[in-house]
Amino acid sequence: MLSSCSSDDTTVISSDNDESITKPKGVYTSSFGNSLVLDHTQVNGALIRVKWSDIEQEEGVYDFSAISQSVSTIKLKNQKWSLGIIAGGNSPDWLTGSYGADFFEITFQNTLRKIPKIWDPKVNKKLADLANTLANEFGQDEDLQLIYIPQMTTNGIEGHFNGVTSEELISIGFTADNWVNSVKETAKIFANAFINKAIAVEIHDIMNDTSIPNRIMTDLWNDNTLNQRVGVAMWWISGKTTYQPNLVNALTDFPGDIYAQAIGRSDQTERFENNHYPTVFSQAEQIGVRYLELWEYEFTNNTFPQEFENFNDYANTHFE
Repeated sequence: MLSSCSSDDTTVISSDNDESITKPKGVYTSSFGNSLVLDHTQVNGALIRVKWSDIEQEEGVYDFSAISQSVSTIKLKNQKWSLGIIAGGNSPDWLTGSYGADFFEITFQNTLRKIPKIWDPKVNKKLADLANTLANEFGQDEDLQLIYIPQMTTNGIEGHFNGVTSEELISIGFTADNWVNSVKETAKIFANAFINKAIAVEIHDIMNDTSIPNRIMTDLWNDNTLNQRVGVAMWWISGKTTYQPNLVNALTDFPGDIYAQAIGRSDQTERFENNHYPTVFSQAEQIGVRYLELWEYEFTNNTFPQEFENFNDYANTHFE
């Protein structure tokens, strides 16, 4: 049985094993190069992003100093935090070198990148080591609210392959089943390491197929062993329904937790429905997003303070 109570920016769920599960809600900043954004009255917390290649340059040797330094900054501001480990082309060289994990190569942003194949069992084995070590270091921090799972994709955290054709994916052994099963395994690895934290898997259509991300998010949410801790992330919310319309509909129908990040800055007006940034907030409410990361630019320039406040009010009202 699950019961819940609420605070200003989180939902706290108590499970039968007495582990407290916190789920964040409201407005977060997706970065804080300028730490003053953490002073904004409508910011509930911040995302910390680090590359796997930076924190484990040698196999089994971990350096979490970059995370710890960022956490210290956040705690000085009495804020919460989320964690995203970036893998894919930012996985450590030893993974596909001396360790021998299978990989394929793609060119992204004029750079040739090695992408480990997540369906090679060696990859999730090492991700399990990483997850357990991270959990030992940070898992008891009550201010840590959400963990994004790393993905073996172009940018290493979002669930899609920018510019890679379906034919190319098929040629390197990609199938819907091996992808779905392996991503679900990664999510379970991190959920089982961080036993009292919310987990998110970022999704996109793959090979123009909505059934692939839909299987991932539905199967994980319905997995009774995970206590409905694994939600879905949408890092492309823009107010538009012309981009991945079937996936937008699937998210709208999804009964689980949805975490989102704006697709860009508000001054990039062409990226938003009717060139109007506030459509991000209306779409978030329509879909049922509980947590919304906005780019640091919005808080540095205090672009839409009323919309920030309104979304926090919405999240506090709807996710108690």
